[in-house]
Amino acid sequence: MIIKRILEKLFGRKEKIDIKKIQRRARIYKFFGIEKEKPKKDFSYRFERACKFTDRILRIKPTKKTEQSLKEAIFTTGLDVTPTQVFSLTILIVVGLMLLVVPLMFLPTAAKVFFPFFPLILGYFTFTYPSYLAIVTKIRAADETIKVILYMVIYLRFNPHLEGAFNFAAEHCHGPIGKDLKEIVWGLENGEYMTIREAISSKMEKWLIWDKEFVESINLILSLVRIGSEEVRKKTLDKSLTYILNSTYEKMMEYSRQLRTPMTMIHSMGITFPLMGLVMFPMISIFMHDQVNPFYLGLGYTVVLPLILYWYLKRTIAKRPGAFTFPDISHHPDLPPKGKYALNFMNKKYFVPVLFVALVIGFFVCIPGLTHFGRLISEYFRMKQNPFTFEEEWKNYLEVQYKPEVLFKLTFYTLSIVWGVGFGLVIYFLGMSYQRLKIRNEIKMIEDEFQIALFNLSDVLSSGIPVETALEEVAHKYKQSKLEKSPMYTFFIVLIRNMKNFGMTLERAIFDKQYGGILRYPSVLIKDIMKIIISSARKSSAILSLAARTISDFLAKTKNVENTLRQMLDEISSAIKLQATFIAPFICAIVATMGTFIVELLQKIAEFLRMVEESFNMGGTFVHGATIKFGETLGMINIEEVMPPTIFQLIVGIYMIEVVMILAYFLNGIKNGFDITSRNVLIGKTLASAIVFYSILLLISLFLTKSLFPVFEMGPLT
Repeated sequence: MIIKRILEKLFGRKEKIDIKKIQRRARIYKFFGIEKEKPKKDFSYRFERACKFTDRILRIKPTKKTEQSLKEAIFTTGLDVTPTQVFSLTILIVVGLMLLVVPLMFLPTAAKVFFPFFPLILGYFTFTYPSYLAIVTKIRAADETIKVILYMVIYLRFNPHLEGAFNFAAEHCHGPIGKDLKEIVWGLENGEYMTIREAISSKMEKWLIWDKEFVESINLILSLVRIGSEEVRKKTLDKSLTYILNSTYEKMMEYSRQLRTPMTMIHSMGITFPLMGLVMFPMISIFMHDQVNPFYLGLGYTVVLPLILYWYLKRTIAKRPGAFTFPDISHHPDLPPKGKYALNFMNKKYFVPVLFVALVIGFFVCIPGLTHFGRLISEYFRMKQNPFTFEEEWKNYLEVQYKPEVLFKLTFYTLSIVWGVGFGLVIYFLGMSYQRLKIRNEIKMIEDEFQIALFNLSDVLSSGIPVETALEEVAHKYKQSKLEKSPMYTFFIVLIRNMKNFGMTLERAIFDKQYGGILRYPSVLIKDIMKIIISSARKSSAILSLAARTISDFLAKTKNVENTLRQMLDEISSAIKLQATFIAPFICAIVATMGTFIVELLQKIAEFLRMVEESFNMGGTFVHGATIKFGETLGMINIEEVMPPTIFQLIVGIYMIEVVMILAYFLNGIKNGFDITSRNVLIGKTLASAIVFYSILLLISLFLTKSLFPVFEMGPLT
């Protein structure tokens, strides 16, 4: 009444004011406006700011073909930029960085040949960002299409109101399509659109670019207005859902066929060929030290090559068709804050910052390795102070480090850094998402069982018995089948208890803020479907039975297609998982051993030849006025140029960590798309097993090679 009087006073009249309508508009504005006005701090926001800044200082219009291409990408993504701004920013980055690079070209370093490529690479990323984001937006929109159609079909099956169906879907979908649906709902409410068809037409052009099959399903739903027969309405709704499911299946099948090329590229260009090249590191250091700097080779392996591999696989994942979204866990009471790990101690819950813990543990594990490399650097610069004795001292120092018994001990210093970096990353990734994934898997399991539970409830209700009795019979069936541990059995028991002991209605038994059954199962899907079930229960048990069975059928269809898609990708997923957990660490361990083994072997052969020369008083070969000894021909004269063995092992170990992380990222992209939670857990688990396997194999292979070298130890020949 107070609100009504205030409004009457403001408008100066005492007309009948629809308070409920005003409150509804306020609620719609709140749920639409909050999401729309949420501050963006992602890369897209910074990209828009950079484009607008460039527009004030530089304007270069692209060609018509380029402008049209950029315009389509910008329209698809909704970026607040123009083609001219994007093109101008690209030119500014390339020209500006080129001017900065020019002075660096006069530096006395071989790396200067790579400097001009950096402006071109950054310019390429800038220019193609709208196109890349357009692909990502299409995939995320396609991920949402099944959920949107499912919500609409379930709602329309029992409530023949198109506006209500769009409102229902908009309220529970939060991706690109969900955002458009919210704009449609708000536009209808404030009078921007007169009809639902007019509102949908404003988004149709964008939806056609995102997913043509989604538009076809929407058109089938819109055709319900002209259908009077209940049977035809039901078939049309079934067809709209089946159409989008079949379309998703066909797209995923095509994508799985296209994955064979990236798989070959990963195995050859990302693992086999690069690691084969690593074996040559020591020999390159010895024989080609004047032409190739080993430092740049190490930088290329640990920085440049992983970045190229990551970029290629990320673009491959971006082309993945949409399939199924995961349960919303944002309402779960046990969900830890982002970046924190919930730790229960002494009946109290503490939230531990994951990044801090990962950095501290990783640093302490790295201390032995950091100490060793600190001594190595200090020894190098100490010897460097005396240029007359440096080569001989450094040569002797490296010869000692490459001795098998010494190298085996030094390997633990290298492994300490690999363990520190690797397990620090494992703690970070698992700590960030392990508890979140566990909660989501529990909700996913409940949603999977919910479909069977609805079918059982529908079967019992079909006999016309009251809801309370039907719940008891369903619970009794679960008990007979020894399924008391099933979450749905507990759900039904809670509902029965609330209705019997507290005299609650079915609605209160489910949604009561203190005792409601839904409190234990914070699934958005279950919550939304239970609202429809309750609205049907108000009419009759027969309608409630029909609603439960229909919804169960719809959920079963989506589940069947989801299982089929997962089976389709299992073969490829298994191959990538094998590469990440076994092949990559196996090859890296062998390469780390073989690289040092080659240097050790060259030293032993050279020593053997020197002993032959000394034993037979051979002076060597006379070439161009100089005598060359056989021992020196194998490069022992340049042993001071080879990199220390621990540095070589460190490069291989870091590269192994990077490759395994990239492979796990690719594996998650194939299975789960852009899901960050499952990505973090998969990277953490895969990296942990790969590091353990790599460490064990490296130590075993070094120990075995150590036992080979006594064969070469022999005295002078007489």
